[in-house]
Amino acid sequence: MGARDEFATKDDLEKSLGKFKEEIIHEFHIVAEGLTDHMKLLAEGHSGLAQRLDRVETRLGGVEIRLDRTEAGQLGIVQRLDHMETRFDHMETRFDHMEAENVRQHMETRSLIKLSFSELDNRLSSLELQVKELQEWRKQVQDRLQI
Repeated sequence: MGARDEFATKDDLEKSLGKFKEEIIHEFHIVAEGLTDHMKLLAEGHSGLAQRLDRVETRLGGVEIRLDRTEAGQLGIVQRLDHMETRFDHMETRFDHMEAENVRQHMETRSLIKLSFSELDNRLSSLELQVKELQEWRKQVQDRLQI
């Protein structure tokens, strides 16, 4: 049986081809509906993802603002610490100067004390010598008067 035996007339062939065409169009519509459904699902998923990304972007914007504030606060702290460090350096310089001045005054005071003790020692030695001379003179005077 050949293709000619199957279709007795041209009309049969056209009906058969028309039927085949309708089946293909029907199958195409089914596939197209399935694709349309899949595209709708993808569009909904994409929309959901876009919304989630918008929320994440909003949250990240808030985090960025908070980080900017934190950074500004840290910058203020750093500036205050730098100021304090400058003040401590100034105080350290003043303390070093005061320490040097105290050492100088201490050495000067020790020198003056040594000098004063030396002068007092000389004066005491002189007074002791004078007392000794006076005692000897007194003894001589007493010895003369008793004779």
